[in-house]
Amino acid sequence: MSSSKNTEGEVSKEKIEKNLAYGGQALIEGVMMRGQNGYSYVIKKPDGSFHKEKKVHKSLAKRYKILGLPFIRGVAGFIENMILGLSIINKSAEIAMPEEIDKSGKKKETSNVALFFTFLLAMVFAMGLFVVLPYFTASIFKIKHNEEPFMYNLIAGIIRMVFFFVYLLLISLMKDTKRLFGYHGAEHKTIHTYEANKELTIDNVSKSSRLHPRCGTSFIFIVFLITLLVFPFINKLFIDQQWYQSLSSLDKLGGIIQKLIIILSHIVIGMPIVSSISYEILKLSGKFYKNFLIKILVSLGLFFQLFTTREPEDNMIKVGILSLNLLLGVESLDTPRTVNDDVFPVKKSEIIAATILTAPAIIANMIFDSKNFYNYEKD
Repeated sequence: MSSSKNTEGEVSKEKIEKNLAYGGQALIEGVMMRGQNGYSYVIKKPDGSFHKEKKVHKSLAKRYKILGLPFIRGVAGFIENMILGLSIINKSAEIAMPEEIDKSGKKKETSNVALFFTFLLAMVFAMGLFVVLPYFTASIFKIKHNEEPFMYNLIAGIIRMVFFFVYLLLISLMKDTKRLFGYHGAEHKTIHTYEANKELTIDNVSKSSRLHPRCGTSFIFIVFLITLLVFPFINKLFIDQQWYQSLSSLDKLGGIIQKLIIILSHIVIGMPIVSSISYEILKLSGKFYKNFLIKILVSLGLFFQLFTTREPEDNMIKVGILSLNLLLGVESLDTPRTVNDDVFPVKKSEIIAATILTAPAIIANMIFDSKNFYNYEKD
């Protein structure tokens, strides 16, 4: 492929952005790759062929300058990435697992309403498991959340991390998630190979690590740590209020109401603040990745990835390679592919000469699979 051409899918070397970060997200029987200007994804269909799509996407932070300001961009990116990520996961499910045909002969598809309630249910489950339950469970240690908010939230935070670990362990054993985590591993391996300046072949990719320091799993861990600092101060805001203190006169019912108020404030007020701070820390960690503390945080995130990734099959790796090549402009949307095709190796010099039309800002992983935050501008 000539680098001197400037046709669609190609661009001159002078216009190639330097130090572009790429990342991705595991889909149902597929992989999405993201860059700074859009995203691409490849999904394996039941007949063994591949569905390929490539989209230009301009993030909210780029469209509206105010949403790109520090501590605001984290919240904007979190919401945008959740919506985009969930919609593509839903589409991958429809392609990889076609719905049945109803009596009228029409294909049943998931409606936007159903997608909304799926998202809502996922959020309720996540908040219930990682915010509500840990906060109530902490009371078994006989510490009063109104009198010792910092110690109480520290215990609740530790319980939250334990719940998260057990949750990852349990879902990693489920049959339906094993293939999803296999594609997650394929995505990481493909990115590692590209960043190592190696040819994107199945052999090279399979030798790369399935653990990646910019994975959204690391983001979630940082979120948990920041809650230990933010949530106690939110407690203090209410503890000092007379109307809040008066609820204690209702005995046990008053205590439950007080806790529910605190929990709701943690979700509505605390989580946006936590997301903003966590995002800025991730941005800084990319610049100071050699720092000792940053290495510790990354190492803990890599540990959790042992449960959220699996060694991928060759066909999964092929999907990852095709998706990244599609993003880089060296794979055509019009070229039909199947699981039996060879993925032709492409030299890094040819990749650099190709057009980089897309790069997403999604996050993560599942709502949280985001390496996306690492580069709301990659993953």
